[in-house]
Amino acid sequence: MRLLVLSLPTLWAVLGWALLLPLAWQSLRRVRAAPALPGAQQHLWLAGIVLMSWLWTLQARPVDGADFGLLGAALFALLFGPDWARIGLLLAVAAHTAVGPGSWANFGVAALALAVVPSSLASALQRQLELRLPRNLFVFIIGNGLFVTLATTAATSALLLALASLAQPAAASADAFSYALLLAWGEALASGMLFSALVIFGPHLVRTYRQELYLPPRRGA
Repeated sequence: MRLLVLSLPTLWAVLGWALLLPLAWQSLRRVRAAPALPGAQQHLWLAGIVLMSWLWTLQARPVDGADFGLLGAALFALLFGPDWARIGLLLAVAAHTAVGPGSWANFGVAALALAVVPSSLASALQRQLELRLPRNLFVFIIGNGLFVTLATTAATSALLLALASLAQPAAASADAFSYALLLAWGEALASGMLFSALVIFGPHLVRTYRQELYLPPRRGA
């Protein structure tokens, strides 16, 4: 991920770590206070951490000065909720930094952009859908799997490009932002299909899914 290898100002690095640490500690406390993930969810969560850190190594450069790749953070947040997703994504960023050419000085800024922002935004949008739209399986799958992932991925991609362009003006352009939006749409379709499959064939793997809320038993059944 390009943000990890750019030469960021020292003030950015300090502010990134200063903002990240209390948010990470807050999520860690909530995770420790909550029930542990069941076996299958735990395996999927651990596999997701490894997959995210590997996925971010696959970068393309169709536009001069900008790297693009799949993020996967929105789907991870939809599957596990804000706190489990935030901790998992932070571990993925740490693994990606450790095995790649990334700088630990940039870790705070990169972790905020790749872990904190997408997990918080996806979970907030998911709550709004639950509050404002009918609670049924179709709305849960399409609303979250497609529209939440699209909005979260587009916003995260734009944030990454904005930070890169501020740190290094040649790192992004208007074409880069347009391409990021196109890639976000493709990722939303892929994530939506995977999310739909997990909800239908493995609902026990989706921590945010509640069958009694979205697929209640019929009266008299």
